[in-house]
Amino acid sequence: MIAIPGKGRALRRRCCAALLAFSALASCDDMTGKGRPPLLRAPLEEGAVVVAGPGGYCIDPVTLDRRAGQGFAVLASCQILSGGETGAFVDPMMLTVTVGAAGASGTLPSPATMAAEAGQQAISGSALRGGLSLVHLASGGNRVLPEGDPRYWRGAFRLNGRLVLMALYAPRDGALAGSDGAEMLRAVHARMVALSPEAAAQR
Repeated sequence: MIAIPGKGRALRRRCCAALLAFSALASCDDMTGKGRPPLLRAPLEEGAVVVAGPGGYCIDPVTLDRRAGQGFAVLASCQILSGGETGAFVDPMMLTVTVGAAGASGTLPSPATMAAEAGQQAISGSALRGGLSLVHLASGGNRVLPEGDPRYWRGAFRLNGRLVLMALYAPRDGALAGSDGAEMLRAVHARMVALSPEAAAQR
């Protein structure tokens, strides 16, 4: 199984532009992607997996990694990523998407497995249905998102032979740090399935 994002300095550097939206880290000024508008969608794995979010959320081009087996993207408010130039007001969040090989067994990680891998306790709202595994974790979110809520979400699903892993971080006491986070992950899952070619053709 590929690593689920959520810990370490590498993720902090990779997501620096998105973190600016919440913590105004002056040290990241050189990574804000000035002149590079946020993207509405981004194909990974040679187009097999298309990353996109619901209305009002865009992909940060600075954090985008299209390497095979190592696809990575960050979704956040279009308004925030564009410096207020585009997009409606939406609940702020940082949602990471990692795409890699599904593995020999192709088994989808359960909520309990994702909680164990994170070393965190699962709280209410965790579920496995409709091909999407979700877990709501009690702590650790504020280690990725400065001044964020300790609670955060992780999700996993298979798409066109790949394993897609998501992690959602929100500001402290934000709606998406609570039960609304599950609906956001379901919306992103549905959007990606609808846009990704092979999966869309099978609908």
